[in-house]
Amino acid sequence: MRMHRGRLVVLHVAFGLTGVLHAIGGALLPAIAASFGLSDSRSGTLFLCYYLGTPLGALVCVGRYARLLTVGFLLTAAVCWGIAAGSPNVLPVLFFAMGVGVGIPMTAVSMYAGRAFAGETAAPLTLLNFTWSAGALAAPLLAARVLTGHGWRVAYGLLAAAAAVAAVACWVGLQEPPEEATVAVAERETGSGVGQWGVVVLFAFLTFLEVGIENTTATWLASYAMRAASTGAAKAAASSSLYWCGFLVSRGLSALLLTRMNAMRVLSVVVVAALLAAGALVGFVDAAPVAMLLLGAALAPVFPLLISRFFARAQVRHSRWVLSVAGFGGSALPWLTGMISSSTNSLRLGLCTVPAALVVMICLLPLVQVRQRTDA
Repeated sequence: MRMHRGRLVVLHVAFGLTGVLHAIGGALLPAIAASFGLSDSRSGTLFLCYYLGTPLGALVCVGRYARLLTVGFLLTAAVCWGIAAGSPNVLPVLFFAMGVGVGIPMTAVSMYAGRAFAGETAAPLTLLNFTWSAGALAAPLLAARVLTGHGWRVAYGLLAAAAAVAAVACWVGLQEPPEEATVAVAERETGSGVGQWGVVVLFAFLTFLEVGIENTTATWLASYAMRAASTGAAKAAASSSLYWCGFLVSRGLSALLLTRMNAMRVLSVVVVAALLAAGALVGFVDAAPVAMLLLGAALAPVFPLLISRFFARAQVRHSRWVLSVAGFGGSALPWLTGMISSSTNSLRLGLCTVPAALVVMICLLPLVQVRQRTDA
């Protein structure tokens, strides 16, 4: 079906806002930690709670996706107000609820588009993911702007207002697409072969590491920049936007690159490039700004490349296991980084989880290639 332009605009605005909400927590973390005197371990626990909430939010996305978008943004608005007015004792609960609230619309947007566009999802979903990346890029810049003249509580108050407006826009501007579109897609998918459970386990672990790496960098880069350069929270939040600059540009160009190169070759190159950038980030403090930019550029295509390879190997219905495990990876690695940082009194050592995870991914990539050749 052809979606009305107004509904498509609402989807883009909603998805862009989820990018802001998902990425801004890391940029605001130094100011929150300073306000409450939180250690790296306690700060990491906050994001463990958030990243545990996001896959649970995804699990409830069944049925009426337009209404789920409204519910998710209303929950997010309420939680943001709670964080702005809350105390450190309730922050873990609020961050968990924030994860659920953001996870619902992040998932519901893709499902809404999948139902509305039926078999023509590639182009609209690519544009939607580009918009999400733009929101994630804007997040640290917005945080820096607010922190310069105000504080982190004002930032969460503004996020609450934005989420409330998005809830109203989704309620008024979106209608449920015809159910037949979903049925048609399901019928086409049943003709594909069922992937081996070994493929599910392999890709679940790879995406567990990949999402964990992305969330770790998004969570801790502002804190790392502040300590490495001995600067303020606002400037550190702005400098961490370099990561998202590289991420956004790379995501925009990766589709063009894939028309000229083999997907597996691109995947191997970008994972190695990410390892080199992560090594430079923790090994050479003076090179941190350039390393952030290159790390974002290298990581941007990895997740969609892994998912596309999985869809080529297994039935789409099995992807729920992969995406669920990936979400938990997004909670485990940032928490582990905080624990290592607290125990060693060095965030630099804590961030070594990123290159370590990339080394494991590189070791597993030959298994993806072997399976590809076997079934070709």
